[in-house]
This record gives sequence, structure tokens and C-alpha cells, in this order.
Amino acid sequence: MAIDRQKLRSDDTFSIELGVSRRRLMKQLGAIGLASSLAGCGSLLEDRSGSSTDDGGADSDSNGEDNQPQEFNYSRIPMIEPPSAPIDNQNPETGITRRAEFVIQNVANPFFTPLIAGFNDALNQFGWDGGVTGPSGGSQSQSEQIEIINTMIDELQNGQDVLVTTILDGQAYIAPIQRALDNDIAVINGHSSPAQGEWNNEKMRENLTYRDRSAVIPHVGIRDTEGGIAMAAEAYDRMQSELDAQEYTVLIGNGLPGNPAVTRRVDPGARSFLETKEDVTLIDETLDVTTDFAQAQSRVESRLATNQDINVVMGAGFWTAVGASRAVEGGNIDRELIICGFDLVEAVLEAIKNGSVDFTMGQDPYGQGFLNVPLAWMYLERGVEMKHLEFGVTFVDKQNVDYAIERNTWSELRNWQQNNF
Repeated sequence: MAIDRQKLRSDDTFSIELGVSRRRLMKQLGAIGLASSLAGCGSLLEDRSGSSTDDGGADSDSNGEDNQPQEFNYSRIPMIEPPSAPIDNQNPETGITRRAEFVIQNVANPFFTPLIAGFNDALNQFGWDGGVTGPSGGSQSQSEQIEIINTMIDELQNGQDVLVTTILDGQAYIAPIQRALDNDIAVINGHSSPAQGEWNNEKMRENLTYRDRSAVIPHVGIRDTEGGIAMAAEAYDRMQSELDAQEYTVLIGNGLPGNPAVTRRVDPGARSFLETKEDVTLIDETLDVTTDFAQAQSRVESRLATNQDINVVMGAGFWTAVGASRAVEGGNIDRELIICGFDLVEAVLEAIKNGSVDFTMGQDPYGQGFLNVPLAWMYLERGVEMKHLEFGVTFVDKQNVDYAIERNTWSELRNWQQNNF
């Protein structure tokens, strides 16, 4: 994003006049992409405190206004010896073939194909057994996933093996995770995590214990709120440079409104950024586009037809972008639009290539699969505590879509793995 150098001192330090209102300050910071830090968009799993009752917090009246406590972001990871302790670094080769199982919420979703491929590659690299399993979607997928988790806990070797799982809410998964910990099974939260208020370091320490000490389950994946802010920042840049308009009206869609990780990308994610822009009007209601492309097209088309001011369509996942692109391709929408979304599935990449979608964000599902295994290996083989591995997002547009399509052969890699591993 271009920075207005008139707002910067010669040493590139942003100068803020004392006494400005919070709203005006947010506008100023938003202009150079700093609003998210003031808005408290820290890591999903950070410990956060607004008072002296928790470590790292301190009471403050925030510049004397509103008597609001100052917030500090921090993250504490407990050091708890693994079930393989004591670690013998004089004879480090344990000779143990470990097993790691990754239980996801929907094995039928094509998004998870690179995640599965990444996890299998890591198992092969480290010489471990295991794989990826889970329900095939549907209204009962969460309860089915938890049932599979419990079955896996019974099958995994106590003190030796690893359970990786997506976690969709902060209550239903506590009991099976605690049972795994009680069985000396290392646990990692891969990909999805629950809503911030339900699941952070503090909440985990309150609800989970390992070896009579408070436990924190590490997360491997993106920070969804920050990912949504990155999408909004890129979209805003393009609104200004590509649209012949002085005002921008943004329609946001979500195919999985019940999924907390997906929802965080747009609320508070993208919304928190765009709310700082005086020339942006946000449609209040996030449109439920469903996970059916035809339904997504119909619902987006309907909104665009009834509100001629909408010139930006943004999605929490890939369904909104695909629906909007098909509306454009079908000839039913003839005005200029910025269309963007999340994830690198084939339908979105092809839409970028043909020009009906501007860009999409990539969250590296391959890495969200692969990185769980070395994280667990370091813990079980070297005694190094497992930490959150949370990373940023990239984006694909016309300039790099050909490479993204070339790389998007995860199904072929999966077929090769099945024949060779």
C-alpha cells in the first residue's frame, strides 16, 4: 500500500497530534495500514489482559480518556517435559516409529487436499506412520469429528504418538483433548481454531492440564483476523487505483457463517480495516452465500441488482468470489467491480486468469499440514516445548496466477503419495 509521505516526518515516523479523537486517530492510522494494531487485532491465541489481575497487564486510563484499562498483548507457552523425558542427547536416536493422526472437520472439502498432501509428506520425511481422516461434511460433521477423535485416542500409543485436529469451538473439544493429554498423547491444533473469546492461551490454561500443570495446545495456521485485514488492505488499494469512483460500497459474503475461523477474516478482520476509511460504506449484513456455487451466484447477483452502489464484493472464503465471478461471466452484471476472496481452489484461480476475479488470499494449507509433524518431533525427540506457528497470508492475482495454477496439482501429489508411501 502506498504511504502518503506528507503524513510522515523525515525519519519515516508517523506523527500524531495529541488530543485527537479515537475515530480520527483510527482514520489516520488506517491510511498507512496501522489501524489494526490500535484496534487490538493481535494473535488469536495471545494472552490478553486489561488489568493487573493477569500477568503482563496493568491498569491504565488510556491517556486520561474514558478511564478504560490499557491492553497489552503477550503470549506465554508452558515448558512441560514430554512423555519421552528425560531426553538423552548423548544417545539421541530413540528408534521409535511414531504415529500422528490429523482429524479434520471435512475431508470432502477440496481446500484440504494440499493440507493432506503436506501432512503425508511430513510423515514420510520423518519416518512416522499416520494420516488424515474426518467426516465428509454435513450437519453432524462436528459431532462425527469428535467421535473420530475419541476413536483415535484409543488407537494411539500412550506416551509415543500425536493427535492433530482442527478445533471449531471452545467447549465441545475440551473433553477429548483432555483425555488425549491424560493418555500422554501430544496434541496440536492444526488449521482451524475457535472464536478468540472462547479459545486463547488463558482459556486453555483454565480448562486443560497436562502432568498436573496448565496446558496450552499449539496452533499451526494463519491468524484469520489479520488475514482478513490483509485482504481488505489489498482491496482498498485496488478500489482507489482501478475503480472510477469516489465512494466505495462493499458487500461481504461468507459461505461458512458458522465457522469461527472463516468468519474472523471478515468480522472483525476486513470490517475493522474498512471501517477506518471515510470513503467506504459497508453493507451491514454479511451475506450467507452457502457453499454451493450456484446459490452463491444467485444471492450475490440479487444483492448487486437491488443495490447499484455496490462496487466491491469480498468473501471470507472462495464461494463468494466464485459466485460473483459467475455473475459477471454470465453477462448479468455489467458494471466495474473489485472481486476478491480467500483460498486457492481451482475455480477461483481460473476466474482470476479470465479476469472476473481480481485476487484471492492464500493461507498455505500445505504448510498447515506439514508443519505439525516437525513441531511434534522437536517436542518428543528433543524436549522443546511446542509453540504456536502462526503465519501471514499471500495473494494471487493476474501477475502470478499462472504459477499458482501450475502449483495447484495437489490431487496429483496425493495420487503419487498413495502409490509410493
